[in-house]
Amino acid sequence: MHAEGFTAMVQPYVKGIDVTGERALQFFGGRLLHASRKGAVLSLGTPYDERKVAHPGLEPWTPTPAELAVAERALAVVPEAAELLYARVDLVDGEEGDGGEPRVMELELVEPNLFLSLHAGSVPRVVEAIVAAAVQ
Repeated sequence: MHAEGFTAMVQPYVKGIDVTGERALQFFGGRLLHASRKGAVLSLGTPYDERKVAHPGLEPWTPTPAELAVAERALAVVPEAAELLYARVDLVDGEEGDGGEPRVMELELVEPNLFLSLHAGSVPRVVEAIVAAAVQ
């Protein structure tokens, strides 16, 4: 892919994404802002160069206590996590052999898409957090 000028992010394949999707828990100012669920970008048998939807099947999501706990543990290991304006923790369900518990796929501290079109009620909190960070 790189030889053809493409950029690739390589992740392990976890079967749970085909069943329950990937959950994106977004934090602003150290608190959960909202969560969304999306399907796999690369479905089984789909060639990498076929046109993709960035966030297939995107929908609002209410994280389970287990998902929230995993996301908070992931953020706790980030140096100066309390100072982060933004973070997103993407989770998938682990393999059944390990209990199927939520697992971290990505921890992002920079994100161009906040999924605010799905979560319009989050806009005031985002504005408040950005203004507070700007005046510090």
